[in-house]
Amino acid sequence: MSVFSQQLKNHYHTIPRQPAVTIQRAGEPDQPITYAELVHGAAKYARALQNAGIRPGEVVIIILEHGADLIYAFWGAVLQGAIPSILPFLTEKLSPEIYRQSLSALINITTPAAFITYPAFVSEVQEAAAGADSMPTILTSADLPQEAPLDFQNLPGLQRNPDDIVLLQHSSGTTGLKKGVALTHQAVFNQLESYASALKLREDDVVISWLPLYHDMGLIAGFLLPVLSGLHLVLMSPFDWIRAPQMIPF
Repeated sequence: MSVFSQQLKNHYHTIPRQPAVTIQRAGEPDQPITYAELVHGAAKYARALQNAGIRPGEVVIIILEHGADLIYAFWGAVLQGAIPSILPFLTEKLSPEIYRQSLSALINITTPAAFITYPAFVSEVQEAAAGADSMPTILTSADLPQEAPLDFQNLPGLQRNPDDIVLLQHSSGTTGLKKGVALTHQAVFNQLESYASALKLREDDVVISWLPLYHDMGLIAGFLLPVLSGLHLVLMSPFDWIRAPQMIPF
């Protein structure tokens, strides 16, 4: 049984030029990302986390909009051996007051070591974390190194074990406070193997998803399944899909 980082490393060596993710936005050109580009982009976030002193096994909360930075940040945390947890970005569809209360409660429960977000959102995180025992590190794009030479030997994520926790997924909170569910590498791979078998996935299949990555199915079936399987994922945000559903290349 492998771990996420090892699988990504395998794709880097075997299918580096194959599209990993193509990001689609309404009214904009497609943004293709190859597996090689995915690893290099993730390595910058891994280096930023290393520089900030984030250790393997610590929780990193990611609050970014649907796009390349969100993808790189997630895999960067994985390469560092940290535990990524994607939370929804504050949009016009969410109540700012309820959002801040929920974020503050989650910080107290999960005690994250770091946040990855936008510079303009730093004050929101600081306010939400004001009552926590300690202020988590807050990283933005400004903290990314200009260059991050790829050195797999110095990426702690490759030293993780299948039984280690790989990500923290939060419940929807429909029946109460959102709850974090810790998933191991092995648990996710078992689910993906069963799902891929049921779908009869082939190497040349393309997966299309407009589900948010903080959503259970959006994360597992619409993101991890294609990327860890070495497939091509076409990804758009639910807002872009609503604006222009004709983007889906049927």
